[in-house]
Parts: sequence; C-alpha cells; structure tokens
Amino acid sequence: MLQRTLTALVGLPVILVAVWLGAPWLTILVVVIAAQATREIYRMLPAGIGPLPVALGALWAISLVLGAQASSSLNNFLLISAGILAAGAFVSLLWLVAYYSAGRYSTAVGYLMGGPLCAGFLLAHVLVLRDIGGTGEVGRNWLLVALLAVFATDTGAFLVGQTLGRHRLAPTISPNKTWEGAAGGLACAVVAVMVLGVAFDLATPLWQQGVIGATVGVLAQWGDLLESKLKRVSNLKDSGSIILGHGGVLDRLDSVVVSLPAVYYLLTTVFQP
Repeated sequence: MLQRTLTALVGLPVILVAVWLGAPWLTILVVVIAAQATREIYRMLPAGIGPLPVALGALWAISLVLGAQASSSLNNFLLISAGILAAGAFVSLLWLVAYYSAGRYSTAVGYLMGGPLCAGFLLAHVLVLRDIGGTGEVGRNWLLVALLAVFATDTGAFLVGQTLGRHRLAPTISPNKTWEGAAGGLACAVVAVMVLGVAFDLATPLWQQGVIGATVGVLAQWGDLLESKLKRVSNLKDSGSIILGHGGVLDRLDSVVVSLPAVYYLLTTVFQP
C-alpha cells in the first residue's frame, strides 16, 4: 500500500503537469506510455502461441500517437489514423506470414493488431481531446475533467464496494468487484464531472456534463474488467511491473483508453452545436 501511495504521489503530478503544458511534453509522455502498453499487451499473449514483434507493434502505436498530434480536426485525425492502421496491418500480416509458425493464428492476429489499436489509436485520443478548440484552455480543461472523472470512478467503486458491496459483479473475472461498488463508481463519476464543470467553468450544459460523467463511469469500469479478463486468460496477475505497487501502465490505463475516446466523440459530434 505504501508503494502504491508513493508512486501515485509522484506519477499523478507528472501526468497533470504534462496535461497542463500540452505539446510537446504531453506528446512525449503519451508516446512512452503507448510503446510500453503495446509491449504489455503482447506479453499477455497466451502461452504456447508464440512471441510477437514488440518493436513493430510499438512503432505502429507511436505512429498513431504522432499522427494524432499532427492532425488538425476530427476528420483529419480519423483519416490519418485510418492510413496508419491500414499500413500497420499490412506490414504486420506480412510479418505473420513470413515468421509465424505456431497455430491459432486468429489469436495471434487479435493481439498483434489489438495492441497498437488499444495503446496507439485509443490512447491517441488524449492528444486530440487536449487540442479541442485549439491549444487553449477548453481542451486542456476537458482532458483534466475526463481523467479526474476516471480516477473518481475507480475511487468511488473501491470505497463503496469495500463498505457496502454484497453482490458480485463478475466473480469469474474480478471477484472483488460488486454491483454496489459499480453503482458507487458511476455516481462518483457523474458528481465529479458536474463539480469540475463548475470549477473549470465548462461551456457545456449541466445535463450534457451528467451524460459525459455517466459514460465515463460505465466505460471506465468496463475497461478494467476487460483487462482483468485478458490477464486471466494469460494467467498473469499484472500486465507488467514497471510501476511500483501498481503493476504495468496498462493496469493504470485500462479505464482511460476506453473512456477518453467516448468523451472526445461526445464533445465533437453528439453535443456539437
């Protein structure tokens, strides 16, 4: 517990400062995280199937992140990402045909492409969300709100689950999670977004902030369960060991990579006036 607390006290300020400053510091941080997260996903490949090209996957993920930083609009971001995804898929399949000799190709393909897709494309939404409305305070504030809402979800789910949890949410995947905890996490996410919306003076109606908070509250917990399922399939306790007391970067980002894209598209498409 002490290690987890000390790591959080060091890591959280680094993330918040990078978000506040934006490019190039936030870009560098996301590039490093994307490369490490891809390595961890490849490490989760079930035993007996064979190793995957970590360098190739990391390069693919980094390209997606840099493509997002170079984009200037939603359409531009999607076009660049589609091109990089297609190129990466072509190269990866060539590698698979040339060097992969084990069976169960469908599983290998899923991990081979899923790593950069998750750690590259989904994580790249950190940068495009930060740049909503240019490089000013709008995107910065929304990224901070979204990240803090994810943290509120995790904290609320843990505290409520510990005190009131009785009914198991997914006993075969994550035995400690409960429906009561999930409800607490959802409620905390909604309250966090609304409170932070006032603090940051977000130019978004209160009901839209509530929808965004609820979306984060659901998807953050879904992402956590998905990663727990992958770890169980791979018979791993943590995705990695790079973060003292917390495991791997994917153990800390499983909620973020599915929540932030939803916030971005809600703001740029659904709620766009």
